[in-house]
Amino acid sequence: MRLLRLRQSNFRNLVTAEFAPGPGLSTLVGGNAQGKTNLLEAIFLALGGELKNGMMERVRFGQGEARLLAEVETTFGSSRLETRLSQGGREVYLNESSASLRELAQLPGAVLLGPDDLELVLGAPEERRRFLDLLLSRFSARYRAILSQYNRALQQRNALLKMGGAGIGVWNQELVKYGTEILNLRRRILGKLKPLARDAYSELAPGDLGLELFETVDPAHFLQALESGLQDDLQRGVTSVGPHRDDLNILLGGLEAGKYASRGEARSITLALRLAEHRLLWAHHDEAPLLLVDEWHTELDARRRQALLNYAESLPQAILAGLEAPSTGRMIPIEAGVWG
Repeated sequence: MRLLRLRQSNFRNLVTAEFAPGPGLSTLVGGNAQGKTNLLEAIFLALGGELKNGMMERVRFGQGEARLLAEVETTFGSSRLETRLSQGGREVYLNESSASLRELAQLPGAVLLGPDDLELVLGAPEERRRFLDLLLSRFSARYRAILSQYNRALQQRNALLKMGGAGIGVWNQELVKYGTEILNLRRRILGKLKPLARDAYSELAPGDLGLELFETVDPAHFLQALESGLQDDLQRGVTSVGPHRDDLNILLGGLEAGKYASRGEARSITLALRLAEHRLLWAHHDEAPLLLVDEWHTELDARRRQALLNYAESLPQAILAGLEAPSTGRMIPIEAGVWG
């Protein structure tokens, strides 16, 4: 998929109204706080991506709404995607008709790699669960729906735990119904992601990257675990087992990366995970998503930088951002939200 142009208004500090990167490799170059990250995030959101934090944080101070309009080209033709961000949340449109993120996921979209992705390795388990959940949501509309149903059932069960647990059986059944499917789908997606991540890491650096699910309960024994752990849950007031408590173990050379990896290794792992995500989506859509990489040179040595550039140059379109430009591709200067 290729971004033909992005039109924006009131998105953070961005001033220029239109961005047309052209095919191949482009690099946004500018100092800190000049709008590089904001422009990449605007593109990512416009193409159906999901980011943490509230939507109003991305609306320019003093304005009530930000708008993003992306014109894209795929093997099936051109499309117009519009996103509106306001106090009320996010509205999306596909070819002028109101749509949902589920519908936008039918397009290859974009994969965004940024410095905050270090949290996938160094951060809390919820960062890694979110990575898996968002990835699965791009492949399966059903996954997005069952995850919502599971979270609703979890809230209800936790509320009953705080009130003594009367009538909790029905919510046990709901958790098992949706949670079992979540667990099985996570296993399936990880089976596809693992070899791609391992291969991507081997292109970047020496070492063996492994991914394993840490599950608090086996799907086949979920109901039994909920029932046998009820007294402990009543004391804590929360549900102690289930996919909401699971983790993705990231191993480098057999050791837990979160504890033993250097920052450079952690950066390489996150890059490998995002490149694996990109390749997985490419295979799924039979068309490459747009690759977006923020701070493309940060904490990467010459070998890793070159491996990243080799991959980016092989794509129909990729957009990097950083303090410096590579020796190939188009360089686009950006300062105070203005690019040229």
